[in-house]
Amino acid sequence: MKGIFFLVISMLVSSQLYSQVEGSQQKQVRFFLDCDDCDFTFVRQELPFVSFVRDPKLAQVHILSSFSRTGSGGRRYVLNFIGMNEMEGNHFEYTYFAEQSDSEDDIRRGLLQLLKAGIVQYYSVAGILSSVELELSPGENSLVATELKDRWNLWIFNLEGGTRFEKEANQNEFSLNTEFEVEKVTEAWKTRFEVEYSIDSENYFNDGEKISNNQQNTEVGVDYIKSLSQRWSAGAFSGYNSQTYLNIRNMVYADAGIEYNIFPWDISNRKVFTFRYTAGVNLYDYNEITIYGKLHETLYHESLSLNLRMVQPWGNIETSLEGRHYFHDFTKNRLTLDSNFSVRLSKALSVYWELQAEMVHDQLYLPQGDTSLEDLLLRRRKLATDYEFRGEMGIRFTFGSIYSNVVNERF
Repeated sequence: MKGIFFLVISMLVSSQLYSQVEGSQQKQVRFFLDCDDCDFTFVRQELPFVSFVRDPKLAQVHILSSFSRTGSGGRRYVLNFIGMNEMEGNHFEYTYFAEQSDSEDDIRRGLLQLLKAGIVQYYSVAGILSSVELELSPGENSLVATELKDRWNLWIFNLEGGTRFEKEANQNEFSLNTEFEVEKVTEAWKTRFEVEYSIDSENYFNDGEKISNNQQNTEVGVDYIKSLSQRWSAGAFSGYNSQTYLNIRNMVYADAGIEYNIFPWDISNRKVFTFRYTAGVNLYDYNEITIYGKLHETLYHESLSLNLRMVQPWGNIETSLEGRHYFHDFTKNRLTLDSNFSVRLSKALSVYWELQAEMVHDQLYLPQGDTSLEDLLLRRRKLATDYEFRGEMGIRFTFGSIYSNVVNERF
């Protein structure tokens, strides 16, 4: 596979030896695969002799997957093999790098090689390694590494663009979205430059009357982040913003901040718990005079946030809590909670929920005057509010055989 140097482990099983292992349940090693990016159907097709179970409590090995973004725009996958029950204390970890250009098939085959490597480890511990035949063959990039000259010097460029249109007898819609991003990531520095621009246009016709809703959004951001130590980081951020919906003609900002991670960054694929402080200045030009009688103003602000991300056998947690305020008036503030949870309650039952809640007291950009019915229905301007809330929750329940590894995709 591209982007990784290792020996590809291919496992070929003779039918006679497989029958011997199949008939001896006490020698089987049971695996629970907790990997969203692993194509389970494909895995079972490639490894029909491996015993995968659907109940993590009955498994002897919990295979836990996590990933993080790389500087090249790809992903760094980490598969943690966690020994349980009879395999308690036997833990292994494997890493796979997927490039941005890799297809889904490339990724699933790369992850499959890690699964094979980990499974061999536990077959060895269980004393049943003789039940499989191993064949080692060189991978695509397993030649002796040579020094490569990178003409881009680690810079990554990304350009996206898209449009949507719709037309009926009494209405038409058109939207355009573009994005350009430049990024360079090293262990010491992260540098990012990003530009986004979008247009949304809607026209409605009623008895010869035309009602229009035209929205534009422009965002420019420049970030410099420095790694100070295994836990400390510092950053400087600046940019430009223009949003019709928020009554902002022009906004320029400059911020600086510092961040501390309770856990070392080299284990960030499994857990991150950071405290982040930023402070800065915003310069505003508004399209219309605001409810505070301002057409231009300069605002200084600060914010403090806590960010937690954990990937564990019992589930996933990703949550952040941020509070911010303006220095000229501490009552102009905002508190934001953003959480995503998935928790396994039993062998068959798990719950998940997403929550985003905000206490809003900093809408200094609201324009003077009453909001017309057209503005309200077409969402042409932001309305005053003390809070914003969005949530989703649900349960997942599965039952039936925990040993069925048969793959049949007819029809």
